[in-house]
Amino acid sequence: MSFQFDRKVKVAAVQHGPVLKDAPDWFDLDATMDKAVRLIEEAGREGASLVVFPECWMPCFPYWSMDFSDQLTFMNIWAKYFCSSIEVPGRETEELCAAAKRAGTYVALGINERDRRFPGRMYNSILYLSPRGEVLGTHRKICNTVQERFFHSPGDGGDNLRTVFNTEIGNIGGSICGEHLQLPMVYYWLLQGIQIHCSLWPGMAGLESTTDNRTRSVCGATRAFGVLAATYMSEKNIPKNFYKNALFNTPRGLRGGSGIINPQGDYIAGPVYDEETIVYGEINLLDTIKARSVTYIAGIYSRWDLFSLNVRQEPYEPFVPMEAPPGSALPVLPGESTKDLEERIKLLERQLAAFSRGAKPGPDTA
Repeated sequence: MSFQFDRKVKVAAVQHGPVLKDAPDWFDLDATMDKAVRLIEEAGREGASLVVFPECWMPCFPYWSMDFSDQLTFMNIWAKYFCSSIEVPGRETEELCAAAKRAGTYVALGINERDRRFPGRMYNSILYLSPRGEVLGTHRKICNTVQERFFHSPGDGGDNLRTVFNTEIGNIGGSICGEHLQLPMVYYWLLQGIQIHCSLWPGMAGLESTTDNRTRSVCGATRAFGVLAATYMSEKNIPKNFYKNALFNTPRGLRGGSGIINPQGDYIAGPVYDEETIVYGEINLLDTIKARSVTYIAGIYSRWDLFSLNVRQEPYEPFVPMEAPPGSALPVLPGESTKDLEERIKLLERQLAAFSRGAKPGPDTA
């Protein structure tokens, strides 16, 4: 898909919270869905071409952890969280796609994703939608942090890492919270030509500097624009009786910090704290090209002859059918496909044939 480099577009970072309830209900997926639709349509009316929501926003980021004095309640909240999560595709994605189409905007939405194939697994994911009402794909967080490990399985390779999307407004991709420190993955986004980086954060108090510094660093390293979305919830919207071991029991525990960042790592808009809002900013992809004229790791600053990156290009299957062809269950080196191994075997066969003839291996055997 082609795009104009010298073209201004408006992007939006949502700084709102999901709709929650007191125990024993905890989550209100339908109300949160309605709120997401309203916010997407509001941003669309304001002219936004991309709308980014915070980390695991639907139905909610896990702002709580196990209280060992009340494990039964934790089991109940875990089950309710699972049942309130989103399958891709599913009813919720259909509604969200319809909203993105009505608004005429791309959407990057943090979701708690329920695995359709392996029931009982959940992921901290980014759901990408197009203004044509399509699911572009999902990226599942590859490493989960602290209490997230009670809920989320790590993301896989393959399509999970091919989530930089070529669009008419630029190449859109993103990272979730601690993934901003996954430097090999950030480098992989860069190699895929990312130009607009969606940064999804939980907005917790105490993470203000971390959110700010790491997001701006990624923008500076990739020479991409950043749309930083972090959750804020006012005291009136925070449940009063959620769970004993929860951040909601801490005053001003969710502060936001959303903003729009340029390819040098400077703010165009924000950061904004302590209010429910949508932060807007105008970007021009020509600025990414200008920034890449000096230091760009995939351009004039690249040293591919010194450093390389091995990436798992296929999903890792937990089982191999007994009916599979012989040898298919043999381990494959990271970054090495069956086709690669076949080519290596053919090369060795040609070299052995050359030596058996007493000939010196030529170009066709090298």
